[in-house]
Amino acid sequence: MLIDTHCHLTYPGLIEQAEAVVARAADAGVTRLITIGTDADDHPKVLQQLRRFAGVFGALGVHPHHAHEVSGDFIVRMREYFRQEPKILAVGECGLDYHHASAPRDVQAGVFEAQLALAAELNLPLILHVRDAHDDASAIVRNQRPKDFVVHCFTGSVAEVRTWLDLGASIGFTGIVTYKNAAHVADACRAVPDDRLLVETDAPYLSPVPRRSIKINEPAFVVHTAEHIAALRGVTPAQIADVTTANAGRLFGRKLTA
Repeated sequence: MLIDTHCHLTYPGLIEQAEAVVARAADAGVTRLITIGTDADDHPKVLQQLRRFAGVFGALGVHPHHAHEVSGDFIVRMREYFRQEPKILAVGECGLDYHHASAPRDVQAGVFEAQLALAAELNLPLILHVRDAHDDASAIVRNQRPKDFVVHCFTGSVAEVRTWLDLGASIGFTGIVTYKNAAHVADACRAVPDDRLLVETDAPYLSPVPRRSIKINEPAFVVHTAEHIAALRGVTPAQIADVTTANAGRLFGRKLTA
């Protein structure tokens, strides 16, 4: 059994074929998925998928790309969704992204900090998005000290992953770890202890080798990422499946692995 701990079933490319996508994942042994809501329009769509598929769970957050779009009551609205639906397991993805700079940095920080506070209030884990913002994001986390969180789609260096590990993070790896031009990500993956490792797709993005030519990534393809990570770490794919499934259950709750 594998768990895709981060995908976007509500995004174009997947939502139109959601039933087939979930079925193909199950056929590949990926029996649980966490689909991530990233803005106010996306959140109701996530809830629809949770209620449609028994093996699909969710997280709701405001991605830093959408930080400038939120209304003053966005936390109130998010809190209500969490109270309505027990299959929402985490707050996120949220964080900082300076690569695209869709929102001003101070706006991103304020929206990020509000979601950190919400996760603490609800006693839920966080899913972090950090791109080209390692120092600022880690400083905010160091100040807020969330109990449980994952830095998803990790693309940083060994030094950066060690900073996050010291802060208590779990680390999620996508198909990027399989790319020839991402040796630094492979090095970071080797540095992550067994009990902090997660696998994910970020589908419909970032198809792993050997499916990289398929432009629409999907949860079933997390198998290839897990196999590659097993080779990197000198263990079997079954061991990676066991470790990452246990880690996902510990981070997101027993209902994910029941």
